[in-house]
Amino acid sequence: MEFVLNEYHHNISNEDMLNDVSRVARMLQKSTLTKKEYAKAGCYGADTICRRFGSWLKVLELCELESNQFQVAAAKSSHLHTAVSDNELLNDVFRVSQALGKKSFSSKEYNDLGKYSCSTIFKRFESWNDALEKAGLEPYKRVSEKRIDTVLLFEEIERMWVSLGRQPTVNDLKNGYSKYALNTFSRRFGGWRNALEAFVEWVNKEQSSVQTDGDDSGECAECGTTTQKNDCELPDSKLSLKHKTRREINLRLRFLVMKRDNFKCRICGASPAKDPKIELHVDHIVPWAKGGETTLDNLQTLCSKCNLGKSDLSE
Repeated sequence: MEFVLNEYHHNISNEDMLNDVSRVARMLQKSTLTKKEYAKAGCYGADTICRRFGSWLKVLELCELESNQFQVAAAKSSHLHTAVSDNELLNDVFRVSQALGKKSFSSKEYNDLGKYSCSTIFKRFESWNDALEKAGLEPYKRVSEKRIDTVLLFEEIERMWVSLGRQPTVNDLKNGYSKYALNTFSRRFGGWRNALEAFVEWVNKEQSSVQTDGDDSGECAECGTTTQKNDCELPDSKLSLKHKTRREINLRLRFLVMKRDNFKCRICGASPAKDPKIELHVDHIVPWAKGGETTLDNLQTLCSKCNLGKSDLSE
């Protein structure tokens, strides 16, 4: 069961974007909508929509939604630095480096001491390091980032995907859903989309490892040891429960099961995409202790409530 990423949207029409904003507002039953609210349930990036129409206020106006006083104030403040030249921004970046006594520093440090916001700099330059280099400084490198194993980044993508009940987006990372920064994924893989594609390739490799080998080796249901057919010291009555797969459900297989089940409980249909409090588990259909294997066709997605109820019934 190989899977692919959601289709990457190209040439999205203005109408499609505005219709999606209206859809989210109706879903939330609100007469107004913030960018953060849209980012959590929208199909497109809130920043992408703002770039298309000029501002979030304009988007609300075109969707015939209301705008509150805070959104109006934010829109006005966003134009305060539009007259600032690139050289003025770079000069201020250099000034902060002098104040810190460093040839390189983080965007967070600039936010603390700079005259302008980092978001303004990010909009003018390709990246924070691009701004540093153009200011005559050295690129900023996180010392700890080199120690982050690629598998740990994949595990974080899997965790976000499962907890959100959908494919994670750039906005999810910007909203703090990941313990790693967006730039960490971008530097490692060349962009968030590339990170997702690498993750998909990594997960799909699990297809070969979840297949049983057809030999006589396996794991004993009683003692848990990996043995050949005649190596277990338990009575013959117990040998019928010797498995060809391990009981533990590894991360990649767990993800494949949830992806197949659309990140919904197979019993009640609950999903974290609709209720963030929902916690999903992967469970054996035929219990492992009764001879069930840890394979894709013998695993199912259950919410914590249904999984507990299933356990009570099987006792």
